[in-house]
Amino acid sequence: MRFLTSVSSHLDDPEKGTDMTLTLNDPLPSDDPHENTQLAASTAPNTPPASPGGQAETGQAPAKPHRDRAIDLLRFGCLVVVVILHSMMSSAVLGPGGTVEPVVALSNTARFAAASWFFQIMPLFFVIGGYAGITGWRRTRARGGTWADYLRARLRRLVVPLAVLIGLAGLGLSAAGELGVSPDLLAEASLRIGQPLWFLAVYVGLTALVPVAVHVHETAPRRSLATLAGGFIVVDGLVAVTGMTGLGYLNFLFVWPLVQQLGFFYADALDRPVRRFLAWTVLAAALLALVGLVSAGVYSPNMLVNLNPPTGALVLLGVVQLCGMRLVHARLGRMLNAADEIEGSPTGETALDPRALRAQIWGRVITWGNRYGMHVYLWHMSIVIVLIGSLGALTQAVSFVPGASEFVLPEIGSSWWWATRLPWLIVVMVLSGLVAMAAERIPLPSEQRLASVGRTIVEHVREMLGHGSAGARAGAGDIGPTVGRPRLRAAIAVGAATAGIAVALFVGIAPLAWTVAVFGLLITSLTVSAGLTAQG
Repeated sequence: MRFLTSVSSHLDDPEKGTDMTLTLNDPLPSDDPHENTQLAASTAPNTPPASPGGQAETGQAPAKPHRDRAIDLLRFGCLVVVVILHSMMSSAVLGPGGTVEPVVALSNTARFAAASWFFQIMPLFFVIGGYAGITGWRRTRARGGTWADYLRARLRRLVVPLAVLIGLAGLGLSAAGELGVSPDLLAEASLRIGQPLWFLAVYVGLTALVPVAVHVHETAPRRSLATLAGGFIVVDGLVAVTGMTGLGYLNFLFVWPLVQQLGFFYADALDRPVRRFLAWTVLAAALLALVGLVSAGVYSPNMLVNLNPPTGALVLLGVVQLCGMRLVHARLGRMLNAADEIEGSPTGETALDPRALRAQIWGRVITWGNRYGMHVYLWHMSIVIVLIGSLGALTQAVSFVPGASEFVLPEIGSSWWWATRLPWLIVVMVLSGLVAMAAERIPLPSEQRLASVGRTIVEHVREMLGHGSAGARAGAGDIGPTVGRPRLRAAIAVGAATAGIAVALFVGIAPLAWTVAVFGLLITSLTVSAGLTAQG
């Protein structure tokens, strides 16, 4: 609790808002990685311009046409770390009778537990997500937009790339089944492809609650921080006392909302000077506390074990990562903005300055990551599964050659296995990038088309219920007397998206029936959210 209080005292100034109004592509996605323009995240088709009165109510300055490149780069870096981690953990061995069996590599080794302290970047992902949420909502609010505008834009950016993945991967697995691929292997592939989706399920829920969470943060920041911290402490204590690890899943209500709120504090702190000594002190204190609790057996030394269910170890790790980001943010920003600064200098010789060239290269990486990052996140496990299947087929094809099978599928942890890891990572990343660029171009119905479809469906439903089409036309933006309530409609949109992700995560997307069910839930979410208007 003291560590979190120190963080809040360092980062939070309840009397001082922030004029930073950029959006961070919602981590994963698109709000995120998929954002095509810097204003798309908060601008909705029917959003009226902010009036002076509206600005007075919110107390927020008009949005600035600016993106924080340092945050964008850190987010994309986190995504790359996730791809590397999942790729390293994915392997295969020869089972009885020469069958190929996918396995999780390295996770039970001491070295992996130590490395997990560096690879576990999900807390930082949620800190950045909190930063993105509060700045995006404040920008929407300053423009006179509503919660409906905010939610519609985020759901669109999160759900569209997911729907593309589910549709194509589901059809691919179904086709593989028809071609005679083992049902066990297909089931394993289905679950592995859905493995990264837990993050989206949590993120969709947190995104929907950002306006409420920001309100609580702006009115009682330290009290809300203490309440969430007390929640995870109680849950971790109950797990330790009772031994019932299932109780730990209650921490989904406390750990990730708390880490997201740390991102709120971070956003508020960016317009103030960095207090480096305090940042280092809080970082060291949180790290020592984490080491002490792990040494005492309270938390696992493997940070991936602490991920599911989430524990307080991730909160402490999040504080460490937040302080580290605070310490490097300004320097990283200067490096990435060097080209703009040099261009504005009296000489203006941008092309001749190596700093400007480096900034331009990183700028292109950031632009690419913002556009395709979510698709990379969603598709990389599919690429891994296909590559493992290809290696398995090759192993069986050369099995008659002595030693060839061990050459293609080396023993996990052997010298040859480690020697093949770098080529393996390069192939996974290159193919993931290519597939991401292709997937981003697959069209889904526009927001306007989905809203029109939704209105048509509502008119038919109203006619069947005896309300008449005239009444439906009179309520053009409504979804009927009950479903037309904006909050209920928003709940349906978020619920449908979450349910679709949950089915893909826990059940999988194969056979084809599950693909249809999940895809239907996601399209339902998009259709209902498309009907959310500023008037609502």
